Amino acid sequence: MSPEIKIAGGAGPMEAAAILAAVARLVEEEWEALAAPPQRPDRGLWALSGRPRPVQAPFVARPTPAASGWSVGSEEFES
Repeated sequence: MSPEIKIAGGAGPMEAAAILAAVARLVEEEWEALAAPPQRPDRGLWALSGRPRPVQAPFVARPTPAASGWSVGSEEFES
């Protein structure tokens, strides 16, 4: 950007001040943008959906036949 700004077209002192303030703000925003290091883009939900998630083990605290003393080799149920 050129260090010299020419305002033409019949602008008065208030208009010239407003234009210079806008230009100064644009230059300031440009400096701030150039000073910050570039950031990695955020991953979208579609990309995150393919990542593995922790899976909870199924609930297994239930009564089974072995809990009451029965087993595969039990002789009391053989005929």
